[in-house]
Amino acid sequence: MVFLQPEYFKLFFLLLLLVPLWLFNFFSKRNARKRLGATGPVRKISYLRSLWRDGARYLLINLSLAALIFALAHPQFIREKRVGQPERMDVVILLDNSASMRAEDVPPSRLERALEIVGRFARNKPSQDRVGLVSFASGSLILSYLTEDTSNILYYLNYLKDDASFNPGTNIGRAIQNGFAILSRDAELYPQVARKKRIFILISDGEDHGDELEKAVREATRQGIRIHTIGIGSLEGAPFPIGRENGMVRYAEDAKGNKVLTRFDERSLRWIADTTGGSTHRSFTGQELEGFFEGIVRQERKIEGFKKVVEYEDSYRGFLLAAFGLLLAGMLV
Repeated sequence: MVFLQPEYFKLFFLLLLLVPLWLFNFFSKRNARKRLGATGPVRKISYLRSLWRDGARYLLINLSLAALIFALAHPQFIREKRVGQPERMDVVILLDNSASMRAEDVPPSRLERALEIVGRFARNKPSQDRVGLVSFASGSLILSYLTEDTSNILYYLNYLKDDASFNPGTNIGRAIQNGFAILSRDAELYPQVARKKRIFILISDGEDHGDELEKAVREATRQGIRIHTIGIGSLEGAPFPIGRENGMVRYAEDAKGNKVLTRFDERSLRWIADTTGGSTHRSFTGQELEGFFEGIVRQERKIEGFKKVVEYEDSYRGFLLAAFGLLLAGMLV
């Protein structure tokens, strides 16, 4: 046990100064009783009870004051424990920003729900983890290189949310290549940083339409990078907006003027995950997304070692309760 404010122990000197006063009062009362006379067994028993009661009261009150002094000194218990040290992770998020991700079968839309969960993931991540961000449709754009700065990721998520441009197509292979570019640039800038864990998390609602996917997946396998895929979209599908006209939302239509429904196709996503050793997840409502992110990171993260942590637990409350209890007991004696 340690005390944060041991200077309060000086109050014990004042407590010692009270002892002569207690003794003087005690013997004064005893002598007074003798002068009054204590004859007969009944009076003698009453006399002894009174002496015992006074002595007990003085003792309890002094113990109460002593406990109060200990509480003022702010005692703390010291506990040592071993805490696991999780390895650092680099997470590159590949986010589909194509027009079909604007479909509203997952409210408020597939894209907005994905952006919300990615933002929550960035805010809640351990400070030592780094996150990179790539958006893609028919093309692909690196929005953020690997960074521990959560605000940087949130800035680009807001950019995607406000981006009203029409982005057709889904080229997952190019997005993966940009993920490699993020890792290559990081290795050039920070060669001294040895990261043991690098993963990609791919969020999309459809099948790949590009011709670069197979090559990109082979390269991911060669580098030992697992790509975890998260598909988002309802079973029924939904129309998707392509812009606004005269203040009205315009939806994609076929030659007959019927709204085109975008439906989820998980074949590409499942193949990517299976080939690279990642996991496949499917979100129908968007509510499952947060759990998917947590599960992926928990699955990938390992404990590097343990360190000894010293914890201090305040115990002054116990002394305060003891002081109150002893004082109450002294008053009731």
